[in-house]
Amino acid sequence: MANIWNITAQFIELASLIEEAGGELTPEMDQELTITRESFAAKAEGYAKVILKLESEAEAAAAEIKRVQAIKKTKENTVLRLREALLQALLVFGQEDAKGIRRHETDLLKLSTRKSQSVEITDEDALPELFWVIKKEVSKSAISNALKAGEEIEGAALRENISLTIR
Repeated sequence: MANIWNITAQFIELASLIEEAGGELTPEMDQELTITRESFAAKAEGYAKVILKLESEAEAAAAEIKRVQAIKKTKENTVLRLREALLQALLVFGQEDAKGIRRHETDLLKLSTRKSQSVEITDEDALPELFWVIKKEVSKSAISNALKAGEEIEGAALRENISLTIR
């Protein structure tokens, strides 16, 4: 049992080194990772533990990304509200120049309005076909069904995959 724990610790250390190297393997690392018939039982457990550890860390990273994205979205919404409030105040209280631009200057910054144009779609159904873009997309489910039904499709084939389950 002590041998298995030692191998597991070595694998965790090796996995950390691989991560630090950006996933690149040195020949020594590659040799250390090689599973032989003699080392299969001990290394299988080490591999499984490292895989579970890395999957857990990846899930934690995904959760952190979602948390940070929510913070980003909140900040962006706050910026939009503040910009709109400042624009409305500038329209009311700013000085208008000869070109119709509202301005306000302080020692630190300059505020001004700027006109632009954008397209607003009021009724998509009323738009002529000329203005529609059709997105071309492959239907893998339709291809799968056709291949399973015995059809031959150039550029596609069914591939059988084998995956690993760790419990």
